[in-house]
Amino acid sequence: MSNVRFDELELMLMAMFEQPTLKDTIQVLTEVQPLVAEDAEMSALVQQTIPKMQRLNEQQFKGLELEWYKPDEPNKKTEVAEK
Repeated sequence: MSNVRFDELELMLMAMFEQPTLKDTIQVLTEVQPLVAEDAEMSALVQQTIPKMQRLNEQQFKGLELEWYKPDEPNKKTEVAEK
């Protein structure tokens, strides 16, 4: 079993496009590639992340806990304690 390390940007990318399975998430990122082709940084990020993901198995993918890397929802209400 290979030990694959992802940086924070790669984890955030996977979190943004996360699907129920590793295979489906890779498929979505593959489909996104042409859409981000004009953004050099984003394109490079997608291109470097996909091969790393292909070295994972489903269990390793689920163990990444991508929910920690998902961006906050803009309309999500946060509870604030009132004094």
